[in-house]
Amino acid sequence: MKTRYLVFFYLLLAFLLPLSAQAAQPDWPDPFAMDFPTVEVTPVEPAKVTLSNGMVVFLLEDRSLPLINGIAYIRAGSNYDPEDQRGLAQLTAMLTREGGAGQRSAEDVNRTLEFLAASVEMTAAGPITSASFSSLSHNVDEVLAVLADMVQEPQFAEDRLEILRGRILESIRRQIDQPVSLASREFFYRAVGEHPSEAYPTLASVQNLARDDVLAFHQRYFRPNQTVMAVSGDFDSAAMVELLEETFAAWQPAETEPPELPPLNMKPEPVIYHVQRDLAQSVVLLGHPVLTFDDPDYIRLDVLNRILGGAGDNRLFTEIRTRRGYAYSVGSQVTQGFEFPGIFFAFSISRADKTGEVIALLLQEIAGVIEEEVSAEELDRNRRAIVNRAVFRYASVQAVAQRSAVVHFLGVNPDYYDEHMAIIQDLTVSELLAAGQRHLRPDEAVILVVGNSELFDRDLEEFGTVISIDLD
Repeated sequence: MKTRYLVFFYLLLAFLLPLSAQAAQPDWPDPFAMDFPTVEVTPVEPAKVTLSNGMVVFLLEDRSLPLINGIAYIRAGSNYDPEDQRGLAQLTAMLTREGGAGQRSAEDVNRTLEFLAASVEMTAAGPITSASFSSLSHNVDEVLAVLADMVQEPQFAEDRLEILRGRILESIRRQIDQPVSLASREFFYRAVGEHPSEAYPTLASVQNLARDDVLAFHQRYFRPNQTVMAVSGDFDSAAMVELLEETFAAWQPAETEPPELPPLNMKPEPVIYHVQRDLAQSVVLLGHPVLTFDDPDYIRLDVLNRILGGAGDNRLFTEIRTRRGYAYSVGSQVTQGFEFPGIFFAFSISRADKTGEVIALLLQEIAGVIEEEVSAEELDRNRRAIVNRAVFRYASVQAVAQRSAVVHFLGVNPDYYDEHMAIIQDLTVSELLAAGQRHLRPDEAVILVVGNSELFDRDLEEFGTVISIDLD
């Protein structure tokens, strides 16, 4: 009997649910037609201090939690690797953190930080080695002492060097088996004409590194007058400056000239690079260098790119994924170029048997935005998204302090963001078209394809000269 009643109940529920859902259907407004008041934000600016050793520090207090976060940006990145020693900056950063410091062995450093519930991490990329720390506010003096030992007196223990070298070598080997990572690495290197700014470590270059190379790199570039630090959290600014002066007093400045890199090739050979891999999908990237972030056209091109293939509802996603179902992921981007021009690129991860058609569609859609004006509705929707998102620039004091430090480090005009926002407010569709025509060149795109050519629907030679990349 109980079972019978349960069956009756579920049948009745199944019958009534559609009726109730239909009766309760709300009249939802169109979210794109809704008006919201503008959120007024009062920007907070960190205090800027230059220590006696030349290190520039940006300080921003936040007493809401007993935490202090900081990051030091050191002009010692992978851009400065010698040609036959790619990976030197990366190995130096890793060994500075994990090879012992001052009177502490590598194990002592880790035990100290674990006991203090703190962290210190180092990474190297582009022109920067970053050294970040996080600490409870009452332990910050001890944590900063550990960081100071790393940048002033690293031990560079030989046994740790071999462990870290092995870690880098293994990551290089594994990258070959990761199609997206592999495609990204190879595309950016080829798209800038094999410029040092996009060069990457190889098995041979990493094997070529010795402890003396790491020591020389550290001594040359790890200098306080080549460093900008951001500190935010629960502290008194005057007391923090005093602590930083005392902690880094032994770190001596030196005039260091980084190697002069050649200009970037703005028009690399528009060929198709192919990496043969036995995959059911293909990874495609295509594009070319465009302009630097401080060019007035950068923001115009960035808005046009959002309409073409940026986040949310864009043309590439609608045409290639939604309408045709060819790609798992598709879009486009304009990278911010600081020392060198950024790169415009479109990408897709698609069915292997639609590789050729996807390449043709990517090129077709890029051509579309430089042949005809986008709609006013597309521009307005993306303009509102950018303006509304501006409030998140002030979501945390940590982000504000770090952004100020990066802007100073890169020599960027502090008002550049406000200037870009002013351009966005007054943008017209004709300006977008003109910017696209000045900078987008689909017929000159470098194309990189990772996938099984036996499954492709079209021969890659239809798009130009094909060069096979032999990773062995």
